Amino acid sequence: MAANPTTICNLALAHLGEDHLMSLDDDSREAQFCKRFYDQTRDEVIQSHPWNFAIRRAVLSRLAEAPAFGWAWQYQLPADCLRILQLNGHDVSKREGRYEVEGGRLLTNDDECAVRYLRRVEDAALFPPLFVEAVALKIATRLAKPLTGSTSEVERLLIEYERITKPLAMRADALEGRPAVRPAWVESDFVRARRGGI
Repeated sequence: MAANPTTICNLALAHLGEDHLMSLDDDSREAQFCKRFYDQTRDEVIQSHPWNFAIRRAVLSRLAEAPAFGWAWQYQLPADCLRILQLNGHDVSKREGRYEVEGGRLLTNDDECAVRYLRRVEDAALFPPLFVEAVALKIATRLAKPLTGSTSEVERLLIEYERITKPLAMRADALEGRPAVRPAWVESDFVRARRGGI
């Protein structure tokens, strides 16, 4: 069954031993807290790792007005951008100083701007199962104090999220869509001849 915000919040409530909701619009404390925390928590978990389902590519539009100082150009970021991963084919985490983000704009000296970025994904049906569990557990950490009054429950859930659930989801995500790189010698004439090929 495809996930949706209500099913994700129900998983979070199950971690706390609380009753499930019919909808986030229910007239209950649980629903009110779930509705308050869901969007923010979902975006935080997406922003924390380059999840395959949330990556998008875009060529940004250069704005006519140049930055007041420091950079040659500015580009409008997509409205759903949570974090830039690559700028013009370069991993931004390894090349500091190539750009800045200010007020929904990307400032750089590059005269063109092609980015890979993490986007806000609102359609929970696109979430892989382990990501769903990670978001649910993270929401449970936020619900624990107001619903149970227990700070030890918050700590327990945070430890489970940081040490087990999130790393497991990240490992599964890292294995998706990444072709194995074969060394050049594997396809060499010598190796093919040894295997009986031509």
